[in-house]
Amino acid sequence: MQNPLRGDDIVFSYFNSVDLRFGENAISSVNFTLYGKKAFIVTGKSGSSKKNSAMKDLLNLFDSQGISYEFFSEVEENPSFDTVDKGAELFRTKRCEFVVGIGGGSPMDVAKAIAASAKMEKKVADLYRIKDTISCYPVIEITTTSGTGSEVTQYSVLTSPDDKKLGLRTNKLFPKVAIVDPRYTLTMPVDVTISTGLDALSQLVESIISKTSTPLTDAIAVKGIELIKSSLPEVVKHASSLEHRSNVAMAATFSGLTISQTGTTIVHALGYPITSHLGIRHGLANALTLSRIVKNAQRFDPERVKIATAPFGGVNGLSEFVDSIYPRPKLKLSEKDAETFAGEIDLKSGQVLNTPGNYDFGFVKEIYMSL
Repeated sequence: MQNPLRGDDIVFSYFNSVDLRFGENAISSVNFTLYGKKAFIVTGKSGSSKKNSAMKDLLNLFDSQGISYEFFSEVEENPSFDTVDKGAELFRTKRCEFVVGIGGGSPMDVAKAIAASAKMEKKVADLYRIKDTISCYPVIEITTTSGTGSEVTQYSVLTSPDDKKLGLRTNKLFPKVAIVDPRYTLTMPVDVTISTGLDALSQLVESIISKTSTPLTDAIAVKGIELIKSSLPEVVKHASSLEHRSNVAMAATFSGLTISQTGTTIVHALGYPITSHLGIRHGLANALTLSRIVKNAQRFDPERVKIATAPFGGVNGLSEFVDSIYPRPKLKLSEKDAETFAGEIDLKSGQVLNTPGNYDFGFVKEIYMSL
């Protein structure tokens, strides 16, 4: 299928500027002095980075490299514009020189947004209009979950004052360094393991069915799906298995690498109102509609769907796998709620237009009513 991002004279393009370090004790290979003498450390409110030793490893390295630091530990699960603005102001006040995000997708997304907002001396809301002309302070990401792949993407997804999840996308947001150490995921609770793992699966599948997929992203995504299929059920049952944790962490990073090129599909768009209004975690919200969208896409691009679902033996196998990990609850939305959710979907967005099939308000409403 023709990729609208490329010219007719090339097969595909691929750009990702992140220096990725994957493996046990990967952090020890990073020379943080290349990015400044004072760091701004962004974490979530839960303090999970202290439980999994990521913070300890970082601070020990900072001490050995003579780097001072400030903490910003106020990132919520669905981070707001206000949180970013507060962090950017503190970054400037404390005269920091680079940002380190530690945690899952939320702290990592906020770290990127703070780096841009502080550098541009603007409110984060103003960056959406000028996104491709912004500049950023250096960002280093240390992921402690296996899901979003934010450590290797150019996206920052934030919640606006009117409770809408808005993605800020520009190549200027690519982190300088991504550190993925599977040891840091060993302390993830089961519910977080499931939600983030299904988010990774969704992104891998979406990158394949996307109209902007390429042979390279397909190859990466298929390998990631195979890793999820073999190891996600194992880490749900045996949380301490470093081998399977490593496989899922790699799959999650692969999902970030693929969506950094293809973007996501309507699956993500449909999930945002579910998260915003019902408080269902992002990965679980994606899981609610993934199989339905894949089945619909099959009518329009069966070859894409065949590639994405082959590891499961087909579309039904994908649906059964999701259900085995997350028995999807019935939301039983009222017609009014379904219309509200559907009204929040931008049917002209890249996420919708990149999805095989035709999607209008009625179709989207019907999907919500079926959940």
